[in-house]
Formats: sequence, C-alpha cells, structure tokens
Amino acid sequence: MPKAIVLGAGLSGIAASKLLIKNEVEVLLFDNNPKVSIDKIKKSIYGKIKFKVVLEKISDAELKEMNLCVISPGFPKNNSTYLQIKKLNIPVISEIELGYLYSKGQAVGITGSNGKTTTVELTGNILKKSFKDKVQVVGNIGVPYCEKVLKEKEDTKYVIECSSFQLEDIVKFEPRIAAILNFSPDHLDRYESYIDYINAKLNIAVNMKSGDTLILNYEDQILRDLVLQKNMFNCKTVFFSSKRTLTEGFYLFDNAIFYKDKTKTIKLLSVDELQIIGKHNYENVMAAMAIGYYMGVTFVDIVDACKEFKGLEHRIEFVREKNGVKYYNDSKGTNPDATINAIDAINGKIILIAGGRDKGIDYGNLIMKVKEKVRYLILIGEAKKKIALKAKDFNYNYIIFADTLDEAVDIANSYSNVGDNVLLSPACSSFDMFKDYEDRGQKFKEKVMSLK
Repeated sequence: MPKAIVLGAGLSGIAASKLLIKNEVEVLLFDNNPKVSIDKIKKSIYGKIKFKVVLEKISDAELKEMNLCVISPGFPKNNSTYLQIKKLNIPVISEIELGYLYSKGQAVGITGSNGKTTTVELTGNILKKSFKDKVQVVGNIGVPYCEKVLKEKEDTKYVIECSSFQLEDIVKFEPRIAAILNFSPDHLDRYESYIDYINAKLNIAVNMKSGDTLILNYEDQILRDLVLQKNMFNCKTVFFSSKRTLTEGFYLFDNAIFYKDKTKTIKLLSVDELQIIGKHNYENVMAAMAIGYYMGVTFVDIVDACKEFKGLEHRIEFVREKNGVKYYNDSKGTNPDATINAIDAINGKIILIAGGRDKGIDYGNLIMKVKEKVRYLILIGEAKKKIALKAKDFNYNYIIFADTLDEAVDIANSYSNVGDNVLLSPACSSFDMFKDYEDRGQKFKEKVMSLK
C-alpha cells in the first residue's frame, strides 16, 4: 500500500489526508505546532486505511517509507522535516496538485499579487449563472480543493484561488482557463528574490496547452513582455486593460467595459452599474468576465452577475459614516500595492491606518501615494518604525504612532474633519497582533461602530 506524508495539519492538510485515505493511501500527518489537537484531527478524518498524526520529529527510517509528500501552503520550507524529505528525494506536491490529480472536474485557476479573492468570488458567481450547483469556489479563498473533490459531482467546475505558495509544488496541474491579474512585490520574507516570487505565480500556466486560455493584465509590464517579447506561453492568451483600447480582449474606456474581437465591439456595462469601486476592481471584473466568456457563459448572464456582485468583506468595505466622516475597512490590503489601490479608489482626503508584520517589501511607492491624498498616517504593529522612516525619507511628517488598533481608530476619529475618509489598509500582514486579516478587519469594524 502506498504511503504519503502530509505537512501541515490545518484545513488543507486535513482535506489532503482525507482524499488520500479515500484513495487507499496510508497517511502520516505532520505538524510541529504543539497546540494541534490530535484527538480532534482523528475525529475529523475517517476511513479504514491506516492514519497517524505526529507533532514531533520523524525518524529517517519512517520518512524513507514514504512514496509522496503533500505540503500545505502555510508550511515553512525551512522546517527540518521538509528539508530531510527533500534530501531523501521524496516527491513533493501541493494540495491543489493533489486535488487536481484526483478530480474529474474542470479547473479554472486565478492568481496574482492583488485582487485574487474578489476575482475568484465574482467568477464563481458568473459561472453559476450557467452551471448552477456544479460550480465550486476553492483554494486560497479558504476552502481546500481536496475537500470538494472528496464529494465531487460529475462535470464540476472548480474556480481555484492559487497563491504563490500553492503553485510552488505543482507537477501536472493544468487549468482549462487561468488568469494572472498582476505582479507586485510580496512575501519577500519567504522568497529569496522578487523573480522567485514571480516564477512561482507563473507556474499556473506551465502545463497549459493550445486548447487552454490564459487571461492576462495588459497593464502589467511583466505579463505584457512575457507575451509580446518572449512568447512564453504555450496556450491562447487574452488581455484585459484598464488604460487603453485593445484590438482583441476586454478593456475600460470612458467609464465603461467593452469586449472587442476581429468582427465586433460590444459595450458590456458602465462602471457606475457596479457595486464595487476603484480601477483595480474594474480590472478584476474584466478578468472574471473573460473567464466567464471563454467558459461559455453568455454576455447577458456575465453582466447580470457583475451588477449583482456586492464585493467582499475587508476589501475597501464601507463600514459607516459618522459626523460627515466615512470609515472603510481594507484589512485585506496586506501589501503596499493593495493599499495604493485602496487610496486611489477613495475620493477625498484620507486618514490612513497602516502597519503590521513586515514582509520585506519597500514602502517607497506607498509613501509617494500617501503624500498625494493622506492627511495623517497612523501606524501600528511591528512595521510602524520602518514605514515611518521611509515616510521621513520622502519628507512626509504627518505621522502618529498607536499601540493598538483601537487607539488608532480613536486618534483617527479625533483628527478627522467633515468630508474625510478613515481607511484601514495596513500594507502588511496581520500576524503580529491578530489571528488573520479577517480578525483585524472585524475588530476595526467593531471599534468603528462603537464610536459615539
């Protein structure tokens, strides 16, 4: 009987373990977090196949018995067990690769530095117009691919949010349609260079062939050059653009989204008909429209789904207006480019709350944008001094430190004027002070709603 080790006992690792056991693979689930509850995990995993959970070091003898390693996206690759697995030349695959190998459905993959979750959710809504309950939205959005493959219906369409971590260890993963939304520096605390991060993202298309379609952002110079100069991809490529009219593809012109090919130009909708704001979100909409179109959904259904879409929590989410001041929660803004997009999307002056755990990214471009629209920059978390130093390098001095998020909201409330916008968009990860970005955003909203 084949044996596999699964690294990481979170949602992805448990789902992968279940799928392996269902397919008669003996599983060893490893996690070096002592807080993991072995009893709770064992109750959630069923089957007659042998299964074991280990929270301590695994012997070389036990590792040598393994035929496969499935790594969860959050599992650190400097972990000694992972390094030993690589040394022993045990094949390593990601959880989305495992799901793909066992799935009989059709895969749609979406990646990029910013906008993935919004695009994935909207794409799911578009596809459901045609394919109803056969559509599953999975991946980095919070639902493991393997979990849905376990209970797969025939002809299931999977819309998969693919993080760079998940794409590092694919072998055969070949989405029928994929989209790369953009590149900006992120996760440089994990990757040795920005190029390594980009290459991980590009893995989404490495197995795509002539019958597949890849949707790309024309305004991302890296993506544009990979197609027009290097002819890198082996599949059909289609662009979308927020800045120029294309000879073929989806583009934004005069506050409306158009589709154009060799025979026709179609106006699809005005951006005023959407319930989400900002040029970056219009790019997300065009990417989702393109996926829907090449999956066979009619433009009527595509446009209806886009008009109905209300956006997602923690993404430039309007919280309330108090005394003429609007409060926005963009806790999902976990890198500088995401925060720049949020600043651009809001009309009027801004009091920005930023900071958190630094990911090794330069904040220079963010501070240049701050100088344009931000009256006060309130900084929290581990990265606050680093961001403040960069701001002073650019001669921006309207900086206030806060020890807690609650204190930051109180300061923003006291410094704000009628017509201002208070924006939480941290440009950093949340793990220094919060469980995750959702926890951070929820606590922000609770504090804002409590203001008298």
